[in-house]
Amino acid sequence: MYEIISALRRSSIVLDVEVLEVIDEDSVKLIKIKAVLKDDCILYITELHTKDYQKYAYHCQRNDGQLIARWDNKPHWNNMSTYPHHKHENDQVFPSHRVTIADVLEQIEEKITIKTLP
Repeated sequence: MYEIISALRRSSIVLDVEVLEVIDEDSVKLIKIKAVLKDDCILYITELHTKDYQKYAYHCQRNDGQLIARWDNKPHWNNMSTYPHHKHENDQVFPSHRVTIADVLEQIEEKITIKTLP
């Protein structure tokens, strides 16, 4: 859980990290983070872990609210080959593996680099 904060602080595309909520107990681990990124982007992170349940969402958007990408495991795409893991992008939903913060930052950095190239 705390490795997410460390990875964000080490990333060259992250300008600021705000920890919104932390629960660190034996029975439940929860972290919610808002990270301000380069290129007028914001990354919202939610990770929830209990003994029998794990939920995550990495939601990246522009400051104006336009979705860049969201990776999550909400179980609503039953036909997805990677169910419940999936990625939202460009009003479409794609199969995705269980991502880590490193995966997410790498993919966002590629999008920011591509967008800002002359």
